[in-house]
Amino acid sequence: MPTAAEELAETLKLCNKCGLCLAGCPIYKVTGIEWTSARGRVALLRSAFLDERLALTDLNDPIFNCLTCNGCTEHCPPGVPTGDIIFRARQELLQKKGDSWTQRLLFQKLLPNPEMIYKASRLLRLADVTGLRTLARKTGLTRLVGDAGKAEAMVPRVPSSEGLKAIKRMVKKLDKPKHHAAYFVGCYAPNFAPERAAATIRVLNKNRVEVTVPDFVCCGLPAAGYGEMESARDLAKKNIELAEKLKVDAVVTPCASCSSFLKDYAKLLADDPEWADKAKDFASKVRDISEFLVDIGLNAEMGELQKKVTFHDPCHLAHYQKIKDQPRTILKSIPGVEFIEMGEANMCCGAAGSYAFKNYDLSQKVLERKMDNVAKTGADTLVSSCPACIMQLSYGVGQQKLPVSVLEIVELLDEAYRNAKGNG
Repeated sequence: MPTAAEELAETLKLCNKCGLCLAGCPIYKVTGIEWTSARGRVALLRSAFLDERLALTDLNDPIFNCLTCNGCTEHCPPGVPTGDIIFRARQELLQKKGDSWTQRLLFQKLLPNPEMIYKASRLLRLADVTGLRTLARKTGLTRLVGDAGKAEAMVPRVPSSEGLKAIKRMVKKLDKPKHHAAYFVGCYAPNFAPERAAATIRVLNKNRVEVTVPDFVCCGLPAAGYGEMESARDLAKKNIELAEKLKVDAVVTPCASCSSFLKDYAKLLADDPEWADKAKDFASKVRDISEFLVDIGLNAEMGELQKKVTFHDPCHLAHYQKIKDQPRTILKSIPGVEFIEMGEANMCCGAAGSYAFKNYDLSQKVLERKMDNVAKTGADTLVSSCPACIMQLSYGVGQQKLPVSVLEIVELLDEAYRNAKGNG
């Protein structure tokens, strides 16, 4: 097996230190500190991996407070894949320092088991219903756990839900469907936003797509983001194995982070002879929902919505998958919608999965910049297509007291279809 230094040698040398990446780096924009930019991080990692002038174990902050949004790559002439470099550095750092018991619990026990995720979400709901979360905030207990305690306020109140079982019951057979799709529900929707899962199924059905909801597990991105690549590969294999039994045209998800990482399964398992071809076949079927709906021809039978709408590009949609036009095509097709392009629409909002739970203050500085751009549009509706982004943006709107609704793109589409004439 090649070492991390051998794997990254040519990639690290691609950086010519031109500094164009600074224009696309959210962290650099709010700190102004060189090492927080892609150029700075790459220089530090080159010193550690290639020149051996720095110890990797001394670079925890440069490695872990990167959003891995890949905004820098949009401006980089040689296309240095900063996100990939950071992920590999995290993996190497994890091997040197070891993982914590919480990481083992989360990535090896919880994420491979949707039922356990559901039970964990019910404990959080119990804390909501009994007032324990509110009490913990008022008494200052949340401050005892640092950034995670601050970020806890971002997590929305947990709704009543039966998890994936309830989502499965929403599925129905269609008369003469044009397409068949497996809905990759993800970890968030069944437990924290079942109404969005319902909207996704209704929108697909309106477009003559018959939906099946398999028992997929987590896509693996959270594990990979913390350097737990073996856990990510194990999750990928579970999903690929499930998909092999399905007779579908596509694996569709409204979560940009999930669709991005699912498409990366081919790269993730490229060196595994048993799984490489299977992973490539699986990845070829994955579609983000906006990409899928535009590809099959969006059903235009919608009712009018009198809304001023702006769109925030999730990083894993715009930077990783290069999907930018499709969401805008959908939004502009809704009757009555006035679409307003936002400044820095594809700049990270600071969510980056669980980033705020480790780097709360930095996350909020990035979010404040995003909220300023939202306010300048004068829009009354802010749309995106990533659960982490929606949670972060909703928190920002609340903090800034903006008169703006935050919705996933499927929720807005679902509302338009429900408003159509003749829709019972």
